[in-house]
Amino acid sequence: MFRIRAVFVLSALASLAIAGTALATTVTGGTTTLTPSSATTALLSSNHITVTPVAPATVSAGSIAFPIAGGRLNVSTLDGRLRQTGGVQLSNGTRTVTLRALRVISNKNGASIWAIVRDRSSRICAHLRRPRARLACVIITRLHTARIATITGGSVSGGTFTGKVAITAATAALVNRLAGSQVVSAGAPFGTVTITPTLS
Repeated sequence: MFRIRAVFVLSALASLAIAGTALATTVTGGTTTLTPSSATTALLSSNHITVTPVAPATVSAGSIAFPIAGGRLNVSTLDGRLRQTGGVQLSNGTRTVTLRALRVISNKNGASIWAIVRDRSSRICAHLRRPRARLACVIITRLHTARIATITGGSVSGGTFTGKVAITAATAALVNRLAGSQVVSAGAPFGTVTITPTLS
């Protein structure tokens, strides 16, 4: 009896896995575009923070477009993961932070944008005595993954998703460091995002 139940459970799990795979469509390309609001643009400008795309991302009329490299998307629930190429740099003139490898992740908990954050590099040197006395130096670059924004209020029209974007605590902390003071908080509106994926 135990063996029969085990086989039944395994069969049910396999069926669910196959169904989930069938519902998820492969994404082969497309574009994700972030458009800051006028208030966001004014806040960055007044604090002397510039925003520059990292190729192959491009900018047009203030909007930054990131090519979609691939991913998976459930077209019924909009759950899935999308990988973007390129990135964006934020700089105050003396310090630059780069956000790369953006990921749009959507599941039952909501939709978010994640990125690999590259902060300043540090040069660390030490005196070595063996095999001969010399000064050895290494450059350490700080990298970490962070959820940089949340997406809400989404709608789909003509194969394009549009939603509202708000910054997270990680992004607020980054902007505040570049500004040199507290100028924004987590949850502050950023602008909008449009996602137009190419499905296989």
